Amino acid sequence: MNLFLLCDVSQVRVAKSYISCPIPECSGYLDEEVVISHLANEDVAKYRYFLELSQLDSSTKPCPQCSEFTSLKNQNHSHSEHKYKILCSNCQFVWCFKCHAPWHNGVKCREYRKGDKLLRNWASVIEHGQRNAQKCPHCKIHIQRTEGCDHMTCTQCNTNFCYRCGERYRHLRFFGDHTSNLSVFGCKYRYLPDRPHLRRLIRGSVCGTKVLIAPVVTLLVVVLGAFALVIGNTITHMNTHMHINQWESSREKRKKIAAKWFLLKKIIGTVAKDLRL
Repeated sequence: MNLFLLCDVSQVRVAKSYISCPIPECSGYLDEEVVISHLANEDVAKYRYFLELSQLDSSTKPCPQCSEFTSLKNQNHSHSEHKYKILCSNCQFVWCFKCHAPWHNGVKCREYRKGDKLLRNWASVIEHGQRNAQKCPHCKIHIQRTEGCDHMTCTQCNTNFCYRCGERYRHLRFFGDHTSNLSVFGCKYRYLPDRPHLRRLIRGSVCGTKVLIAPVVTLLVVVLGAFALVIGNTITHMNTHMHINQWESSREKRKKIAAKWFLLKKIIGTVAKDLRL
């Protein structure tokens, strides 16, 4: 049996960058190449990220939005109070290196965290049938709705999301979108909001049924298309044959008329000749 399969693969999924050797007598660690060669595709990027993170010093941190690593040593700040202000070179997100939060100009990290907690608590309060504010699922800023429907567009990152549940608007042909009651992408408040387990069961069943019947529908469309093509070709062939027969029939009629006209001319010519005599 493969040695790697003997160890606990979940070590990678809980952010462990060094995987212990599965042999009880060994106290070493598996090589990076060995670990990567036995990981699923979705776990490789995560393993490499945590491995790189473990090898960095305290002067380097990942961007809270896109995880791009930034070193504080490479930043040039003219004001000492802005020495922790970081502009991500990858996504242009401005954040605080000290508390790893969005940049809070003129506010200390402790005060910002306290204020951020108060903001989250205020935003989650339901007044007049709706939340005070909803957080954008991409850039995390809070947006307050004053009027209109649940479909919101963030003015900072242009992300489309639902104000009621805070999820992004998704649409996949044949599977529905966020406004569909029975779609897996549908808003949780649109269908059985008080019975989440039943809602997931019904939506999952509908989705599974669509996945199963999709090949059948596709095959049916192909068969009907081929049948229609055959019928169309047959009708076209029949029409062409009919036109040919009509043309040949009219040609025979023209020949008969021409023969009669020729015979008539001949008779008239003979009679005229006799009259001259």
